[in-house]
Amino acid sequence: MTMRAREYKSNFSATAANENHLESLPYPTGWFCVGFSKEWRTGQVRAVPFMGSDIVVYRTRRGRLKVTRPYCPHLGAHLGAGGRIDGELLVCPFHGFSFDTDGSCVRTPYGTPPKVSLDLLPVREKHGIVWVWHSADGMSPTWQVPDFPETARPSAFRMTELAGHPQEVVENLVDYRHAVEIHGLQYVDVLEQPCGDGPFYSMKYRVGRGLLSFVIAQEIVLHFVGLGAALIVFDTLPLRMKAAQWLLATPTGPGRMRYWCAAHVVTGPGSRVPAPLRRGIERALGFGMNSWTMHDAQTDLPIWHHKAYLPHPGLNDADGPIGPFRHWARQFYPQEIPATS
Repeated sequence: MTMRAREYKSNFSATAANENHLESLPYPTGWFCVGFSKEWRTGQVRAVPFMGSDIVVYRTRRGRLKVTRPYCPHLGAHLGAGGRIDGELLVCPFHGFSFDTDGSCVRTPYGTPPKVSLDLLPVREKHGIVWVWHSADGMSPTWQVPDFPETARPSAFRMTELAGHPQEVVENLVDYRHAVEIHGLQYVDVLEQPCGDGPFYSMKYRVGRGLLSFVIAQEIVLHFVGLGAALIVFDTLPLRMKAAQWLLATPTGPGRMRYWCAAHVVTGPGSRVPAPLRRGIERALGFGMNSWTMHDAQTDLPIWHHKAYLPHPGLNDADGPIGPFRHWARQFYPQEIPATS
């Protein structure tokens, strides 16, 4: 599958007035996107920002994807700045010390390899997404990214960087009233009340969007995977198509995040269109859907970039269930944070 990648060019400044406000929300525990599997070819080493520092993501010649803290335990060289792959080993650019996939130093150009290891982080490749686990106390993963249908494997994605926090992104979906006010939906009906199940959260809506003189109704199911990801599943598209849209947010530093939209569309069964052509059509539809989602998000992005997180917002009786959502979200933080009353 060919993934079409495109970076969204925003006009957001490097800093925003709200970044200090957003520091009141610490980095949450959970799985977070750092990119997509197709972005790492065999032998490739890349540094990416993650939770206030860099991490180094690399793929060995046999295809194993590994993630480590950036600094060589020998003398501190940054492994993402010139590090290379030699077979299954990550080789430091400074002295050539080499590290196996378990993190241990197994080879040096001179002397005996010291008993030091890379600081590896848990990583998973699922649904074509590269997920890295974060926990403030270094705790091992306590849950996994769940299985989803074929439509959850995106064929197109776009990314932008801005001020914000992942909780604001997923909370935006619970705050369904804003979809009427700024996204132009005619209505949003709650078909299934939001429900938390451990680190997962789900809800079901029927939405009406105006098209010329018509109102098109769609049913959508939302799945939250911790605070780092929301999957929107569309099951009522024309021509028996199915589609899914990921919204992925990962902190890069205090009050800063990377935000991805990633989509895929699957055509209905029984089509007489040849498979290669059908896959091309699906990729094009996925790209178009993803572009539309990012276009739609242009009303959200400036708000996230400049807004403050209010622990005690002044909600009214027609707002979405923001209070219950925030109570669910508290489980992902290492210390007590204020909950909405």
